[in-house]
Amino acid sequence: MFIHMVLFKIKKKNVPLYVNDCKIWEKEAERHRGFIGYHMLFRTNAKGEYASFYMWKTQKHHARFMKKHHDRLVSLSKCPVEVIGYYNFTTY
Repeated sequence: MFIHMVLFKIKKKNVPLYVNDCKIWEKEAERHRGFIGYHMLFRTNAKGEYASFYMWKTQKHHARFMKKHHDRLVSLSKCPVEVIGYYNFTTY
């Protein structure tokens, strides 16, 4: 399994926009082969930090999705975010 996580800094007033944006990304990902699941994470020890956590069968599935849909989905997203970091994981 391949996991891609993006950590964001978001102002509290914009969290509802982030939640709606995440739904758009998740719905698109669900339509693509290799997608396993999605979770929205809220950090408990860092104020204003939120993460989008995507699980894919392989890194290749994720890369194919991102190449085809990333820019369009970013243009549809309405929440102003500051990206703190991108993290990729794989299971052993």
